[in-house]
Amino acid sequence: MLVGVGMYLLIAMLLTLDEFTEHSALSFGQMFSMMIDFYGHNVPAYYAQLGGPMMAVAAAFTLGRMLRNNELTALVAAGMPLQRLIAPLAVGSLALVGVWLANRELLMPRLAAEIARTPDDMVGATTRGVYSVRDDRDATLTALALDARDGRLRHVFIIEPPGEPTGAGQAPGAHGSSRSLIVADAAQYDDSAGLWRLTRGVRMMMADPASAAGLGPAIREDPIDEYDFELTPQQLVLRRRSQWADLLSWRELNALAMSPNLPNRAVVEMSRHVRLAQPMLQFLLLLLTIPFFLTREPENVLAAGGRALLASGALYLVAFLTQGLVADANLAALLAWSPILIFGPFVVLLLGNLRT
Repeated sequence: MLVGVGMYLLIAMLLTLDEFTEHSALSFGQMFSMMIDFYGHNVPAYYAQLGGPMMAVAAAFTLGRMLRNNELTALVAAGMPLQRLIAPLAVGSLALVGVWLANRELLMPRLAAEIARTPDDMVGATTRGVYSVRDDRDATLTALALDARDGRLRHVFIIEPPGEPTGAGQAPGAHGSSRSLIVADAAQYDDSAGLWRLTRGVRMMMADPASAAGLGPAIREDPIDEYDFELTPQQLVLRRRSQWADLLSWRELNALAMSPNLPNRAVVEMSRHVRLAQPMLQFLLLLLTIPFFLTREPENVLAAGGRALLASGALYLVAFLTQGLVADANLAALLAWSPILIFGPFVVLLLGNLRT
């Protein structure tokens, strides 16, 4: 498993190394420090992706070596059932799945914002923004550029929710269901105050027809220096990632599902059910792989490995298709558990038909 995660890390470094080295203003020490920061924080994400497959590969290699050396034939001749070999693999997998769960539920949510960063975020060269991100009050933020390292937004547009105070001394809800628009050249997050400081911020709203009596401008503009948007720069970086819900913990996903202003509820519901099904899916992958190596007769190891690879690939293909097809939150549970429902009976059949 260490080799698998190490190879994944090496490939990721080779594919993105030029995004660090192309900035001539960075010294070697700065570049190396940023790479350690970026890839070090992504190791838990790599392990979350590879934990189950590498566990099955490790078991396959162990049994493959025994099969190549005819040790299984000797064990059967000594009166030992081949199913007995599953016991130490199952005990080891329990420990490894426990480590996977601790990584998934405790470590990754703490590092979610760091994992969601890109190499351009690290060197401050990103030009990507955030678009139509809503907080719990239903305020909608769009910014054409986000500097994740400095916590700064550029070209900011905020659509305030209905009932927001729209001026000095004005009570919430004074405009009924109307919304106002805030435009600013930039916004800097003030961590101590927990709000965004606006540069050249202007709140634009429709003028009250009763007070204007048909005279004056139809749109009123008031200066504004700060806004209490509830998402921090780290949370904005996380929301910018297409699969940001996968980086949250089970408790955070449950809290998110209770939000009334959730535009992608189907994806969040799928993430919740996949989080529950994933440990069982890892056990299923292990039990789907090892029967092809448990035989009382000499067999080609490559042939056994090929059949195991086809079976495990079919399992992952079904899981990929079902998780990608979710469009209705009500079907998320069925789609998330369907790989287990489909391949579970097949695994029972494989284990029951072992000739020992």
